[in-house]
Amino acid sequence: MIKVKNLVKTYSGEIPTLALKDITLHIKEGEFVALMGRSGSGKSTLLHQLGLLDTPTSGSVAINNIDVLSLSDPERTKFRLQYLGYVFQEYALIAEFTALENVYFPAMAFGDNIAIERATELLTLVGLGDRMNHYPSEMSGGEQQRVAIARSLINNPKVLFADEATANLDTVSSEVIYKLFQKLNKELKQTILMVTHEPEDRKYVDRVIFLKDGVIEEEKK
Repeated sequence: MIKVKNLVKTYSGEIPTLALKDITLHIKEGEFVALMGRSGSGKSTLLHQLGLLDTPTSGSVAINNIDVLSLSDPERTKFRLQYLGYVFQEYALIAEFTALENVYFPAMAFGDNIAIERATELLTLVGLGDRMNHYPSEMSGGEQQRVAIARSLINNPKVLFADEATANLDTVSSEVIYKLFQKLNKELKQTILMVTHEPEDRKYVDRVIFLKDGVIEEEKK
């Protein structure tokens, strides 16, 4: 699903910072992979390059056999909307929208006539079938993050990217979210690439890629 070769990311400045150094990796379709490492190891930077949220300095990235780095800016935007889903620390829900409206809104950009039906199915899938008409202010942090996950799946993404998705949640809510990711991976065969710094999160994934100082230190199943 994802093929990365010799990926380099340098941030310019008075003193250039080499954030990623010659990264090469493959992620299979339907795989649940965690990127782990200390703060500053490059895990979020790598996720942002693969998720087309940033542009690497050099190297190649192919997603679903498409050379995504060769795409124009409008093509990248369309690719992100059609093929990629994102879940971040911040839930980024629209306060004036209900849970249902937050989930189906991205699909409306494509004139999806069944967006509401799809959003209803997804909210039921993440355990919020009885909360879909509630507003974010009426929901807990864990519930809001589950809405964000449902929203990330509305366009049937090929890859779901999660960057420290439970960093703002308590232990119980975090476990709910990770078990939900695991369910999506096992039942829907959803490919998931997740950034986390918690060692205990390894139990949920198929493989862990450890980064240190911008390089892959080791991989473990």
